[in-house]
Amino acid sequence: MTLQETLERLTVAELKQRCAQLPDVRCGTRKADLVATIGDYLLSDALATHVGRLSELERHAVAEALHNGHGRFNPVAFEAKYGSLPSFFTRDPYDWYSRRSESKRPSGLELLFYSNEIPTDLAAQLARLVPQPAALRIAGLDDDQLPEFVIPGGGGEPEPLRRVDTEAMVRQDLSAVLGLVAQGGLAVGAKTGLPSAAALGRIDALLLGGDWYAATDDRDIPRWAGGPIRPIRAFAWPLLLQAGGLAKIDGSRLGLTAKGKKALSQPVHEVVSHLYQRWQRKGAPDELRRVDAIKGQTSKGVRLTPPLDRRLVIEDALRACCPVGKWLSVDDLFRQMKVEGYRFEVTGNPWKLYFSELRYGSLGYQGGTGFEILEARYTLAYLFEYLATLGLIDVAYSLPYGARPDHGGLWGTDELEFLSRYDGLRYLRLNDLGAFCLDLSETYAPRLAQRPPLLRIESDLTLALLRPAEPGERLQLEQIATPLSGDRWGLDAEAILTRGADADERGRIRQFIESSLGSDVPLEVSDLLDSVDERATALTDAGPARLIQCRDAALAAMLSSDPATAAHCSRAGERQLCVPEKRLAAFRKGLAALGFVLPEPRS
Repeated sequence: MTLQETLERLTVAELKQRCAQLPDVRCGTRKADLVATIGDYLLSDALATHVGRLSELERHAVAEALHNGHGRFNPVAFEAKYGSLPSFFTRDPYDWYSRRSESKRPSGLELLFYSNEIPTDLAAQLARLVPQPAALRIAGLDDDQLPEFVIPGGGGEPEPLRRVDTEAMVRQDLSAVLGLVAQGGLAVGAKTGLPSAAALGRIDALLLGGDWYAATDDRDIPRWAGGPIRPIRAFAWPLLLQAGGLAKIDGSRLGLTAKGKKALSQPVHEVVSHLYQRWQRKGAPDELRRVDAIKGQTSKGVRLTPPLDRRLVIEDALRACCPVGKWLSVDDLFRQMKVEGYRFEVTGNPWKLYFSELRYGSLGYQGGTGFEILEARYTLAYLFEYLATLGLIDVAYSLPYGARPDHGGLWGTDELEFLSRYDGLRYLRLNDLGAFCLDLSETYAPRLAQRPPLLRIESDLTLALLRPAEPGERLQLEQIATPLSGDRWGLDAEAILTRGADADERGRIRQFIESSLGSDVPLEVSDLLDSVDERATALTDAGPARLIQCRDAALAAMLSSDPATAAHCSRAGERQLCVPEKRLAAFRKGLAALGFVLPEPRS
């Protein structure tokens, strides 16, 4: 609206309050006179003098509204960028007398903002007086700039900051978890696909370095005070594989799909990129479900937004705000999301979400729908549980207890030691794998850490470990060898032959042995692997067939040689014929042409 239209909507009392700020101007008592007086003043050359009397923070507020807000003031973005709000935007708009008592003079913004908006014609005048504000600049950190310790948000003893480079981690974890699924070792809910407690334990034991938090980190607090802080990575992997189509529920366990078997031999970055894209589009359940303190997520009428919409906003924020190869604090990421407008809605009805009890703890009350409660907690879960597990971002984190006390003061949160198990995420770094998956880089060159050889093979096919095996290496070792004593294993030829029935598995066994040695493969082992190749390919399963008994040998000989039936059967004895199941219909047709019929088998 124009300035005149805006002023005409105010009451006479409100107009008099604003007119009192005009220097050397006599204000009338009639509404039309007040509107004309204020309008003439603000749209004249006196506007420059009025702007000059504003404080620096107030001028920033005008500049942000004009140049970045289309004339509307965004208090969340402004406070994130400048650290505080002009007092005009923090006062009760309906209590004029208390506002006057807070300062010696009313704010000059009162003449410029109306319901946090600047009228269109006044905005055009102000744009010539107030320059474009500087953009928010946040520099990334190098490794040596990360702090060694962090202090919980509520105070207390400094806590070590744990740092994990995830690119190398995911190379081991992906193959290890796929191998575990291939063995049928993951029990999941038949309908939910969620891993059982036993499955979580098996995955945790396989992950390089274990889950983000060890069992000793969990303080075993009750759910009403926050609940357990683990699992995180172990929980994510079965869901990622199912969303990516690499695994599917087979009864009560996960089994590898054809795509999952193929993934075992594909480049890791291609598989990870596929899993990331599939999780972004189809991943379930909603990450918000993992924030246990927020209740009512499945209640009728809550109207949660599609997770895809939220994930796309976070992806855009990572692209724009996170320099590749530089650490960025989570709080600085959140600042930029607020300032640059990377915002998303979590629910269309926040009154249905609540802490502790619906009537008093509803998130519909003031503060419950703020960025920190819904958007920030969803983002933390998405980053820490899925993107970090996939190796797209490196992480630096602490325990979640007291890490983000921004929920303090909301009803029902007094006894919470943290709002979510992901509150401990402090810094993130978009790495090369993440840049590839987010289409910031067209190619990906893995950074493979040089590791000493794992084992030495003796002439009697005994394996001697040269260093402790990583969890994924131990899983592969257990599939082809049996433990003897200490760090010595015996190569199991029978197990290798059994697993070698699959051509891809034979290739993985050979590749594991070759990569684990610090020298060439001994001749004895090479001969063993060649023998497995030969024996595993000696026989071929041609599929199901029918064994047919003829009345006598003469009939069997005639049917196996007559053009009508010979192409569809073969002799399997003096009086027997073998007919492949797929040729049975053609064989019956040939029999009919010869005047014979094959009875259906008795049930």
